[in-house]
Amino acid sequence: MRGAFFLAQAALWLLGSNALPSVIPLLDDITTDIPDTLRLNETYGAPDNDFGCKSQRNPVVLLHGLSANRDVDLNKLQWELNRRGYCTFSQTYGAWDAVKWIGGLRPMADSAKDIAAFVREVRDKTGAKKIDIVGHSEGGVQAIYVPMTQAGISDMVEHVVALGPAIKGAKYYGFTDLWYLGGAATRKIAKVVQDALGCPACDDMMTGGAVYGDFKSARKIVQPGNKVTVIMSRSDTLVAPEVSRIDEEGAANVFVQDVCPDDPVGHAGLMWDRSVWRLIVNALEENDDAVFACEKGLPI
Repeated sequence: MRGAFFLAQAALWLLGSNALPSVIPLLDDITTDIPDTLRLNETYGAPDNDFGCKSQRNPVVLLHGLSANRDVDLNKLQWELNRRGYCTFSQTYGAWDAVKWIGGLRPMADSAKDIAAFVREVRDKTGAKKIDIVGHSEGGVQAIYVPMTQAGISDMVEHVVALGPAIKGAKYYGFTDLWYLGGAATRKIAKVVQDALGCPACDDMMTGGAVYGDFKSARKIVQPGNKVTVIMSRSDTLVAPEVSRIDEEGAANVFVQDVCPDDPVGHAGLMWDRSVWRLIVNALEENDDAVFACEKGLPI
């Protein structure tokens, strides 16, 4: 069990790149409780979901990436949006019961149902006419996948902002090319291995996976009335821009470097980079104001 978890977490770290580096030493002594090394880190923690919050803007649902949770990943952005007058809401989705603080692992179709229920809850409890969704990595995929696949959700959603989503099949630094060396046979073996390691979502997003297939077969990815912004970095070596972009009506593909040319931010760094936050706020408010100065984000 411990060895399997280490392999899964090592892979997930690369895929979502969302958990804090301080978690790595804990892998040999995994616990079902949130480790103090993570819980007491200054970067840990998200605001409470305040359904009594009032704002003239749409409530924003934030979706974390693979192997993260609501308290790491987009939590710092959530605090910042609160300071800017937004009502924000988040949940940990896709976690197994045994380790509830590591999210995004379960089959993405199952997580999509949970996220849809959460979006409905936010809409019903806040009384808002429309909801905005911001997601990073797997959360970015879900931000687009949920309105596409879950009945009634697209009608509730206005703005969708996806940071580095793997829409056209993640290859994880090209590693998954190895899984096709034997054609369909080795691809099936790779899926069995990933499921055994506890990460069906890893397979769902990669080329040939279930979610990849759903996007590929969809007549239209962007749903009517939804305004989708895909934010990418040319320095992202985990999910390449050509994998993220959506070339459809209703979608805008934005590069961090078009606004901040000197920002080397990578896939993981998208969550904490103020250059990226600037683009997120611009998408939510449909303007091009320089709400944050450019910075040089984490090149990972």
